[in-house]
Amino acid sequence: MSVTYDFKLLSSGVPGMSLVMAQNEDAFDTITGEFDMTVISNGGAPLDNSRLSEFVHLAESAHLACDFS
Repeated sequence: MSVTYDFKLLSSGVPGMSLVMAQNEDAFDTITGEFDMTVISNGGAPLDNSRLSEFVHLAESAHLACDFS
């Protein structure tokens, strides 16, 4: 049985920042709507590393799963 994740959390290449990459339409709608995050041209939403645990908690509350790559 394979696991499907809604978000991939990636290193942005900028110290102290990560990128949240939505893996499906529901996840994208959540970060742009409910979480009110800005999406940049590569489709990722920048996130300060100090807020990663808060993001994961909010995602889990919305029944969405995160993959740390």
